[in-house]
Amino acid sequence: MTGTSEDDDRTEAHMAEDRVHMTEPARAFLDTWLSSMDPELDRWRTDFLPTGFPYDFTLASLDALEPVALERLRDEAAVTDEHNADFTSGAVRYIGEVARRSVPSRWGYQDRGADHPSPYNRVPVLRSNTPLDFMRVAAPEFRLRLLARDREPGTLRKIVIPLLTAVEEARAAGH
Repeated sequence: MTGTSEDDDRTEAHMAEDRVHMTEPARAFLDTWLSSMDPELDRWRTDFLPTGFPYDFTLASLDALEPVALERLRDEAAVTDEHNADFTSGAVRYIGEVARRSVPSRWGYQDRGADHPSPYNRVPVLRSNTPLDFMRVAAPEFRLRLLARDREPGTLRKIVIPLLTAVEEARAAGH
């Protein structure tokens, strides 16, 4: 689905447009988040994933991640518990990277201050690579919370649904 030069060009164009509308703290966070992606994922893999885990950035690997996450995250509150911060951060990165590599999308972040009411404020998200009228957002942390709360198999892989829907709707409209 992704990986073509055209997809890479669209991602860069969308990210450049995103940056125009971001606050300086948001740009700084996202730059650091993205520049540390590979080493943070490597550390998370070493520290938290069992030997033999299918670390291949596929939707099937998200299914394999679910029992690992459920063992650690006894409930929704555990996702944001400081004792699970490293696990959660790595899981958010991995879930997001699987989505980004599966559907034309890019990382995004907004920082509108600590008191802003948006549920997406200060949360790394994936944004569909579509025109604004079609854009959808998916938050890996929210998927992790749903998994911890509902404990339903297949929860993590559903992160791609809004992104894929946006891409399909944009293509159907000729974009």
